[in-house]
Amino acid sequence: MADTKVLIVDDEPDFLALVENWLEDDGYEVHTAANGLEGLQLFAEVRPELTITDVRMPAMDGFQLISRIREISDAHILAFTAMGDTENTVRGLDLGADDYLVKPIARREFLARVRSIVRRAKSPGDAPVEYQDSVITLDLLAHGATCRGEDVHMRPTEYRLLTYLALNHERVLGHQELLDNVWGNEGGSLDSLKWYVSALRDKLETDPKKPNIIVTFPRVGYRYIRP
Repeated sequence: MADTKVLIVDDEPDFLALVENWLEDDGYEVHTAANGLEGLQLFAEVRPELTITDVRMPAMDGFQLISRIREISDAHILAFTAMGDTENTVRGLDLGADDYLVKPIARREFLARVRSIVRRAKSPGDAPVEYQDSVITLDLLAHGATCRGEDVHMRPTEYRLLTYLALNHERVLGHQELLDNVWGNEGGSLDSLKWYVSALRDKLETDPKKPNIIVTFPRVGYRYIRP
């Protein structure tokens, strides 16, 4: 993984040093910054495959950093949030973070999440360039989406989940298959999956409480019913 560059942005020196050591021991090329402004400058210089940022920092906070990075790049972003801070978690995802971790973090979980994101970033493969049905159109190259003719803003994970569901609409997709292919083998949880399915239903369904596009198969998974 020596060719994989990771940028860490956090204003807590001890935490920054700890995470830097974890990543270097795992073989990553690591760059660090103490606030969002430094982080943005470093991002422009080194172009990391993954940026990991706290959301609460001086000079430029993590929300501003995520937003600025998304203006110039679709590189992966992992956000740190505090325990129980649902509002800031959702805000970070809305601005373009791919995923989040709650502080304090465990080394094993942290590295598993990083490996999962890096695998997705480096995964090659042939893929269709567009998906279309009577409700949605997905531009799989530009990562654009429309629903019933209107542009729809989607978080990166929402977009990956919808794409995987739509491209495999002919069958029921199990929970673990979705976690493996959208988050990576160790990168997601059933609660995360349920949350993102609910978010997609809010955007796609005429009545999210009675979904007929993304349908639940209890204790099994979900199926996208092509309209």
